[in-house]
Amino acid sequence: MNKIKELSINIYEITYELFKIMIPTLIVVKLLEELGFVTILNDFFAPLMILLGLPEEISLVFTTTMLTSPYAGLIVFSALPVDMSFTAAQASVLGLLMLFTHSLPIEIIICRKAGVRARAMIFIRLGLGIFSCYLLNLFFQFTGYMNYPATILLPNLESAPNLISWGISQLKGLGMILIIITVLVIMLDFLKYIGVEKLIERSLKPFLNFLGVGEKASTIAVVGVTLGIGFGGGLLIKEVKTGKLHYKDVFGVMVLVGMLHSIIEDTAIVSLIGANIIITLFLRTILALCFVYILMRLGLNFTKDFWQKWITNYNIPDYKP
Repeated sequence: MNKIKELSINIYEITYELFKIMIPTLIVVKLLEELGFVTILNDFFAPLMILLGLPEEISLVFTTTMLTSPYAGLIVFSALPVDMSFTAAQASVLGLLMLFTHSLPIEIIICRKAGVRARAMIFIRLGLGIFSCYLLNLFFQFTGYMNYPATILLPNLESAPNLISWGISQLKGLGMILIIITVLVIMLDFLKYIGVEKLIERSLKPFLNFLGVGEKASTIAVVGVTLGIGFGGGLLIKEVKTGKLHYKDVFGVMVLVGMLHSIIEDTAIVSLIGANIIITLFLRTILALCFVYILMRLGLNFTKDFWQKWITNYNIPDYKP
């Protein structure tokens, strides 16, 4: 009985926080659509979508996900006229793009409080994320791999002719999100019970040590990777204030957690649009670890002044490298 109560509280808290962001966002998106701004937005991001091998209308999914959350992106995706021509390859590119670039405003604030400059994280999340998806699209085009219709597990919330129909459609979408959250919370609790979370922790720690992230920081990184940037970032902010973490370790952790947080939940979310788990879980993990390795090695050549001016900020106590 206590377990059911605990799960119910978790579902309520997660849903409340998400809906607090999503409902105003959906209203704003509808308002912008009525004003014709969505057309302008699609035109602005259309070249990027084409570059990544995606339909132009997907630009609204990208923008919504980037500014809010993958859940809001799912609702927008559900309302698009996606047909059988949308392939598993395209779904995987879109899924990887959503995972690398989602919820930027909120997560960048967390990064700043932890001690990493916003411009550095925006460049890494957007720049490296888009570059990775570009290379992935080239691979799909060259090999023809996954060139079959995507298995989309979302209801089709077609564009409504009036505001009442639109409201009903959005309520259906929010109900769908509630079901997804419920399933994910139960699934995550089960995976934690059988020890999958511990297995991920043990698997990642040797890699983090090899990448040059200190032992203290690597423990926090594992929390962020498994539970999310809110948990990992919160722990990191607390530890940074003690002055015990090296600024390079703080940067390494935030890069990794920024590109690889909530590894189970987020992977499950984008699977609903037909994204392949090999891409969204395994390739994403490999890319994130490679990015951390490269950036940490490059950072060895930077002076402390360069780090504090361009990469880290003064939320990290000033101490000797």
